[in-house]
Amino acid sequence: MSTTSAPPPPPATMSKPKAIPLVPIPTSCFDENHLPSVLHQPDPMTPEAERQARRRTCRFIEEAGGQRCLRLPRVTIATATVFFHRFYAKQAFQEHDRFEVAMACLLLAGKTEESPKKLDFVIRECWKLRRKAQQQQLQNKLVSGGDSPNVGGMSPTNIMSSPSSSSGGDLHMKSDEFARLKERVLLLERVILHTIGFELSIDHPFKFLIDCAQGLSKKRLLEYNPTKKAKLVGKDGQPMGKPQQNNQLVQELAQNAISFANDSLHTSLCLQFSAQQIAMACVYLSGTHAGIGPIAGKTWLDLLDGISAEELTSISVQILELVQSNRRGVDSGQFKAIRKDLDEMMKGGSGGGSSQPDAKRQKVN
Repeated sequence: MSTTSAPPPPPATMSKPKAIPLVPIPTSCFDENHLPSVLHQPDPMTPEAERQARRRTCRFIEEAGGQRCLRLPRVTIATATVFFHRFYAKQAFQEHDRFEVAMACLLLAGKTEESPKKLDFVIRECWKLRRKAQQQQLQNKLVSGGDSPNVGGMSPTNIMSSPSSSSGGDLHMKSDEFARLKERVLLLERVILHTIGFELSIDHPFKFLIDCAQGLSKKRLLEYNPTKKAKLVGKDGQPMGKPQQNNQLVQELAQNAISFANDSLHTSLCLQFSAQQIAMACVYLSGTHAGIGPIAGKTWLDLLDGISAEELTSISVQILELVQSNRRGVDSGQFKAIRKDLDEMMKGGSGGGSSQPDAKRQKVN
């Protein structure tokens, strides 16, 4: 009697591995109150403290990558800053030293943007910069009459005289401290890659804002306001002609926009909006700051295709708050005028450089 073997059991269904979330985080999902550092237990940070930690470390990255230290191209510094923001969108400040993460981000960005620097050089220059900041902070504390602080995890004695450093503030490459720091930075480089999902292609606002400024100028959609136009004179002391005015308008619009784009890197805007949207907001801020606006019958929202009043306002306000908190002697009255214009945009009024209603504003949810 022949026996038939039982059919094999159906293969077990394997659960599909979770995909790595796309970076940057969509605007609708970004919430400062739900960042890892804010939710970290048992020592959560406040959203304000988390924001300040980002800003201080971004300034460190900018200075470390500048001409006095690593001499990296501007795009490389910007890429390192975006890596840093993306990393701490998923990791907590309490779990990783932010300055060591900054070193790893600079190292990784140098490779990504084809401007690599040797690891030893990156560590040495960043270490000197951090040590200098610690010493300055300690000196300020002592001058103000405060107690001897513990600065950056180092006691005052260790800051002034560390056995692993020379009198000039360099870190000995053969010291145990240097070897441990080198291992941590290399490990963090791998952790960063996994955290950001190996997303190394970064778009920055710089190219988009230049294209936007040049495009608006070629179409003759921008002009100086009457007050600013009356002050425009050439090298001969005579009023500028139309071609000269247009050339200066493009140059001034682009330069100011680049400055605002650099400021935006110190915020979490790269996690909230696309590079194109940030670029358009920087062009708007540049124009209103420089006395440049749309021609009669047009508004900024008519000219800046692809951004809503809500998005433009959110980006602009975050940049303005950063600029006002970081720079002394800024024209607060001018910034108040920009805020008023943004408020009118949100209300659907005559903001944005036109006395006529804007159809786009009525579509904002």
